[in-house]
This record gives sequence, structure tokens and C-alpha cells, in this order.
Amino acid sequence: MMEVLDKDWKIFDENYKVRRDKLFLIFPYRANYEELKQLLLESKTDSIYDTRFSKILWRFPISMPDSDFMKLLQFFLLENWHHGHESIIETFQDSFNNDKENITYLMHLLSSLPEFYKYDDDLKYPFIRKIIYAIGAQPEPHNIEALEKISLSEDEKIKELALHQIKKRKKLGRWEASNI
Repeated sequence: MMEVLDKDWKIFDENYKVRRDKLFLIFPYRANYEELKQLLLESKTDSIYDTRFSKILWRFPISMPDSDFMKLLQFFLLENWHHGHESIIETFQDSFNNDKENITYLMHLLSSLPEFYKYDDDLKYPFIRKIIYAIGAQPEPHNIEALEKISLSEDEKIKELALHQIKKRKKLGRWEASNI
């Protein structure tokens, strides 16, 4: 298993503005699926894990196909100890939106919200809206089926968000930009 030396973490941290693809030139590590997963899990014990997790997830140089990175995102989407859920959800909406399996993970997240979203409506509903939008971006007709299931919610705000997304998706399809 990969062990990043302290001096190399220093290089990584000092180059916080450098994108993953540019870090290849100055950083001596390339993580595969298992190595990146382990680094992310180890970040849980770091005193600044909430920022360390995101930095590692989005910037640590990798040597894995997109399909493996998507599986890593699916795994961490369901973990409740980090604060990277929103950026992962956005990636499912914007980039990893061609696999109906993502809907299963997003639905699971919706049914078991992380603790820090559950009790504050000002955080909860924008978070739920992001999940619903990410579901809407997934392949049809699976996205519509999932949204219809969500629209049966007893929570009126969730129901409204799902119905709005169903209407939008049925009118415009998955990609609004191609229909404008």
C-alpha cells in the first residue's frame, strides 16, 4: 500500500492551487483505486479531515480509469464522516451521469441523509435538491422512475422538488442545453 512521505505531503499541500493533472509533473505518486480509497479513509483520522478529504479526492494524482473513480465516488457518497457529499453529487450530475447504477447510490443517500443535513432545513433542502437534480441527470427512463418514486414522499418540499424535476425532464430531456 502507498505511504506518502511527510515531505511529499508538504509538496502536495504547498501546491494547493495546482490541478490534479498538473501535479503529475511535481508530485511523485499516482494512486490506483485501492490506494486512493485508503488515503481517503486515513484522512478520516486527520484533525483537518474535512478539507484533507476533499483535497485528496479531487487533486491527488491518480492512475485509474474513470469507471474506477466513479466507483470510489459511489462508495464515499454513502460514508457519513466527511463533508464532500455536495461536490460528489455535483460530479454525478455533471460528469458521471451515464450509469443508471448511480441512481441507486443517490436514492440511498436521499433516504439516509448525513447527520449534518438532517436537522437544519436551510441545509437539508438545498442538499436534497442537489440529489434530485443529480438523479434527473442520470439515464432515462431510470431517472424519471426514481423521481416518480421520490414524488410519493410525504414531505411536501421533497415532493415539490421531485415533481418539478419530472416536469422539467419530460419537457426538456436530460440535457437542457441541447434543447435551447
